[in-house]
Amino acid sequence: MTLDQIWKNVKEELRICMAPAVFQTFAAKTELLILQEDKATIGCPNAYMVDINHKRYYQLFQAALDHQTQHRNTLEFIIQEPLRVDTDPKPIGPLFSPPPYETKAGLPAEAGAKAGLHPKYTFENLIVGNSNNFAYAAAQGIVKNPGLSYNPFFIWGGVGVGKTHLMQAIGHELLKNNPALKVKYFPAETFGNELIAALRGKTISQFKEKYRNLDCFLVDDIQFIAGKEYIQEEFFHTFNALHLAGKQVVLTSDRKPSEIDHLEDRLVSRFMGGLTVDIQPPDYEMRVAIIKQKAEEQRISLQDEAVHYLAENIVSNIRDIQGRLQQLIVQAQAGHLENLTLEFVQGVLAPNSVSPAYTLSNNNLTPRHIISVCAKHFNIKTGELCGNSRKKELVTARHITAYLLLNEINLPLEEVGRLLGGRDHTSIMHARDKISTTLSTNPQLQQLINQIKSTF
Repeated sequence: MTLDQIWKNVKEELRICMAPAVFQTFAAKTELLILQEDKATIGCPNAYMVDINHKRYYQLFQAALDHQTQHRNTLEFIIQEPLRVDTDPKPIGPLFSPPPYETKAGLPAEAGAKAGLHPKYTFENLIVGNSNNFAYAAAQGIVKNPGLSYNPFFIWGGVGVGKTHLMQAIGHELLKNNPALKVKYFPAETFGNELIAALRGKTISQFKEKYRNLDCFLVDDIQFIAGKEYIQEEFFHTFNALHLAGKQVVLTSDRKPSEIDHLEDRLVSRFMGGLTVDIQPPDYEMRVAIIKQKAEEQRISLQDEAVHYLAENIVSNIRDIQGRLQQLIVQAQAGHLENLTLEFVQGVLAPNSVSPAYTLSNNNLTPRHIISVCAKHFNIKTGELCGNSRKKELVTARHITAYLLLNEINLPLEEVGRLLGGRDHTSIMHARDKISTTLSTNPQLQQLINQIKSTF
């Protein structure tokens, strides 16, 4: 068998033994590059996938490959840019213009610019981890079957977690697969401003034609149309026209549809009629990968100890990571430094210059401290709080502890789940949402939480 045939069979085995989201994220885009003398070299699109496949899924890859080759193999994962082969040769001569400049994603730059897409917001530049792997897998499904797999696709999450990047990556990939598609990305506020301008200029028919003839409708920060009756009315009809025509709709927001105040019920119903996914702040491993990638993009050299220090202390979101790296770059340039050491990074981001949003250790407020305080307040053992018992008093204490871990020190859902007995992120989301909902109608619960916080 050829390498391609062997690897196709390997991936079919992996598809069976891996969860769908895990397979799409970490196995689907791998390639078998070399198989020689019982050693296999496997290409991955980025450094994060190389690291995770080696640490977490090495044995699964090895077992599947051993089964196909009938002997034991050692594996090496490396970064491999996908090769792009031009299967449609163009005539060469003075009558033919040179091909347009292409971005790293393989998309003509002017096509992406016309669609309103940022050239860096591609799948190739997207770091995939526990916080966004389900959303990433869904996005891959949309690219394969636009308008069919998940429509609409609603992505929600806090500031700077990568919603816009993932949304625009879908647009880039669709245009790469079919440059003739009409793809358009825009903030929801732009839709409203253009609608008002069209009403004033009496060009409403041109406005409707512009938006209702699209093949892919990418709308960022949809929460900004809430409370604006006429804009919601026009958006509702535009959405319906596109959805009924089988066109792909992708929306982002800082909260899920049902929690957007003053959003019409019919829009909430439409938005939740497809697939709704959330993206959480990146976990530790993902932050390490992001810091390394951003450092490479900025062409700065960070010692491994400095990378891990940053990953441990910047816990809020990707945008904050970029901001702190930019601060380091400015300081390094001022001091004519090329290699950023742990000592240098600690000096720039000293405790007195780091805001509470960036650090877990501010005022000694750590995850273990919060868990300990909550256990003491409810007069239970820490092991019981983090255990499997479903007694009502333990469940209530566990929900409040999860709520405080998420809101007081911005821990990712997956990390809270791990600390509270290995629970999955959906259980932690349920706990957070239940406490948040109850707080609005139960002053006793608010008083209880305030009492716990006063003892931190």
